[in-house]
Amino acid sequence: MADALEPLRISRFDPSPCGFPPPRVSLLPRRASWGKGGPESVFLGSGNLFFSRGRYALKAALRALSFGPGDQLLVPSYHCRTMLDPALDLGGHVAFYPLMPSLALRMDVLERIVQGGGSFKALLYPHYFGFPQSLTEVAAFCRQQGIALIEDCSHTFFGTSDLGPVGSAGDFAIASPYKFFPSEDGGIVRENGRLAGEARLLPPSRRDWRREARGGASLLKQWFVSPKPVVLSGAPQLLGSSVLPPPAVERVEVDCTPSSNYLASELGLYGQYASAWIMKRADRTHLAGARRARFIEWLSVVEALSRCRPLVRELPEGVVPYMFPLLLDDGEADFYRLKQLGMPIWRWDDMAVSECEVASRYRKRLIHLPCHQALGDSEMNWMSLALRTVLSPVSADA
Repeated sequence: MADALEPLRISRFDPSPCGFPPPRVSLLPRRASWGKGGPESVFLGSGNLFFSRGRYALKAALRALSFGPGDQLLVPSYHCRTMLDPALDLGGHVAFYPLMPSLALRMDVLERIVQGGGSFKALLYPHYFGFPQSLTEVAAFCRQQGIALIEDCSHTFFGTSDLGPVGSAGDFAIASPYKFFPSEDGGIVRENGRLAGEARLLPPSRRDWRREARGGASLLKQWFVSPKPVVLSGAPQLLGSSVLPPPAVERVEVDCTPSSNYLASELGLYGQYASAWIMKRADRTHLAGARRARFIEWLSVVEALSRCRPLVRELPEGVVPYMFPLLLDDGEADFYRLKQLGMPIWRWDDMAVSECEVASRYRKRLIHLPCHQALGDSEMNWMSLALRTVLSPVSADA
């Protein structure tokens, strides 16, 4: 494995030459249904700290560990940049552990990394796309090595792992409720009380009242204004196979500073009052049921498509998905065509270079499709048609 203390090399994809139109459908939920009940979550309980974003909640966990210069955070090789930002902001380093195609951790290689020496202070382990990962082995390893385990629940607000409710097995856990609820912001950190003698979490220190006002206005709109049905008219038109994407601005840079999404203006901010209110009072029964139904619908849609495959083929009981992960055969041309149609898709193409083949392959080929509870039937039908238009066997011969 590469020396973890070497400067970070970041692979970046600049979409500006492509001229992508705005997404025609929202990637995140923008309206709530109100009600009581539904799946429980440790992040709805007391004792959690509520920051503006999960990245700043992660910084609070690292500060509680006295993480600083010379310390290393173990991070998965497939990651978004904001998973690295808090460690870099604190003057520390990140070391990357490889993953299997399922995005489960490779314990054999993790053991070799740690045995190779270094000041490994914590390990960040995510539950990707809403699917709880197995934690028994990695939790035991971290305890044996004296490494703090931080459960990254940014994609997983509900559900149960092999060690109990998600968010309860690590020394710390972080979550991003705005990815599940129609709130303006929200990042949660919780401590599970296993680090006797360690410094405790420091709460946020300030509020931005202009942001609070915007969040309140958004809540009032959701509460009092009935949404108009979204109708996406017109079938998506396939770009001809002769239409190739413009040359991408693809570059590798040496960068050991936080990303542009890590904002000094947001450090230390509380999450908005309105965001906390929505999280506690949204109808979780509808949220979970609708997300599961849309995920199953996506499985049915992609089953007949030859130019892609779902990363996950089953939806276990109790899983509340965040996004639908889809692996494209052609991560350049098909991604370009989908984006030109206005498809709402994300991918992590701003990523640190590592020796992990899975991360390298998934960086530009694994796309994230919305399956949230606010999607209407017309929006889902249009997205399904767009996906078939680009990725169907017919389009492959177009």
